[in-house]
This record gives sequence, structure tokens and C-alpha cells, in this order.
Amino acid sequence: MKPTDSISEAVGEVYGYSKAYFQQQLEYFKLDMAERVSRSLSLGITIFVLAQLFLMIMLFASLALGIYLGERFGSYTQAFLVISGGYAVLTLFMLIFRRLIITNPILSRIIKVFFQND
Repeated sequence: MKPTDSISEAVGEVYGYSKAYFQQQLEYFKLDMAERVSRSLSLGITIFVLAQLFLMIMLFASLALGIYLGERFGSYTQAFLVISGGYAVLTLFMLIFRRLIITNPILSRIIKVFFQND
């Protein structure tokens, strides 16, 4: 057996091990990304469902408050205008502080999901 034959065998083995290692790393990356994407999607769906339920609660609470204030004020129009004004102030507040209240928390949760090392 020539010395070059053993070197060729060693190089072939190294190539085979390297190829298997990179294939396993690629599979691990695919599985890791699938897990992170599914966690992010799950978080998004959960937030959407909770937001829809919260909107339903706010709708019925607003109607109940409007009817109550309408009886107190003697005018349903004034009562619902007061409630609409409250929502306008809340909307303006959310618009001014949207980065602090909405954008930053959502981004930090998504970044935490993508860069979490379990």
C-alpha cells in the first residue's frame, strides 16, 4: 500500500464526515427555524384572538355605558358623544405613544422568540 493511498482514504473520510456534519447542521437549522416561525405565528394568532375578544368586551361595555349615561344625562346622543370623545382621546394617546406601548413590546417578544437559546 502506497502512502498516497492512505492519505487519499483519510481525505475521503474527512470529506464524508464533513458532508454528513453539514447536512445535519442544515437539518438542525431547518428544524430550529420551523420552531421559531411556528412560535411567532402562534404568538401572532394568540394576540389577534385576544384582541378580538377584548374588542367585543369593549363594544358591549361601551353600549352599556352609553345607555346608562343616556339615562343620567337625559339624552342618548350626548352620552354616546361623551363615549366617542373618550375613545378619540384614547386613540390620540395611543397614536402619540404607539412605539412605547405597541411597537417595542411586540418587537421585543418576536426577537425573544427568534433568538431564544433553549
